[in-house]
Amino acid sequence: MTANKSDIEELYKFIYPLAVRAGEILFEGYQNAGKKFTLKRNEFHNVVTDYDNEIEEFLMSSILASYPEHKFIGEEDTHKNNNITKELTDAPTWIIDPIDGTSNFIKQIPHVSVSIGLSINKQIVLGVVNNPAQGKLYTAKLGQGAFCNGEPIHVSNCERLNDANVAYEVCLLHEPTIRNKHIKRIYYVGSQARRLIGYSAVVDSLCMVAAGNLDAFHIEDMYPWDCAAGYLLIREAGGVVTHPYGGPFDIMKPDLICAGTEALRLQIETLIRKADQAKSVGGEEDV
Repeated sequence: MTANKSDIEELYKFIYPLAVRAGEILFEGYQNAGKKFTLKRNEFHNVVTDYDNEIEEFLMSSILASYPEHKFIGEEDTHKNNNITKELTDAPTWIIDPIDGTSNFIKQIPHVSVSIGLSINKQIVLGVVNNPAQGKLYTAKLGQGAFCNGEPIHVSNCERLNDANVAYEVCLLHEPTIRNKHIKRIYYVGSQARRLIGYSAVVDSLCMVAAGNLDAFHIEDMYPWDCAAGYLLIREAGGVVTHPYGGPFDIMKPDLICAGTEALRLQIETLIRKADQAKSVGGEEDV
């Protein structure tokens, strides 16, 4: 299948009402203070709720009913069939996170979203993010701009880190090598940024960069479903997204720096490189 404009528009019109319904399911659970959750693979930091599974099952079954040949990359893999893939191919592939920010969802913190991205020929061509707790529905189609609730959005024009509000998310902090790396990076970047902010919600942070609410965001050790829709939103909103060391962004290994301007992104990259060379942090000479 080619990724021409008419095909993208057809798929957008198809997925939009499904994203709206998925957001309704999410919001129903968000308002349920007594919701139950379990640990995934007995990892204390990794939780899943019945609503994660319900939303993913709803989206996958609805898509397969109309497009049985389409593939999926998703967080929960509840819909076990041959359409689930771990590798990105040229086939139309929906990349789904049924609930990004599950810990926020459990505690009724409104940084929580359904994220749906579509890849065709290994290129993200469509992104829809629904945050019903904030009443925000973000959409992007390749080459056609980014929107929130139907209104165009654009990244900020901030070029100096001293003026920037930067989101920084650390996952797998319990792993010593990851923890030590990010402690240094947080020190270097946080010492120069106006504010360093964390929302425990990768998708929402990406959306806020696209909308200009945040100036930049750095994240590593993520998965495709965390970043597919948000990546396209930022690009279509005029922003830049790269590997932390400046190379091309890879959706299948989505370590990234994103920013409204290349000048700001480069300042963050420079500090990350410096942090990674440091043996420790804490002295004035380090920054």
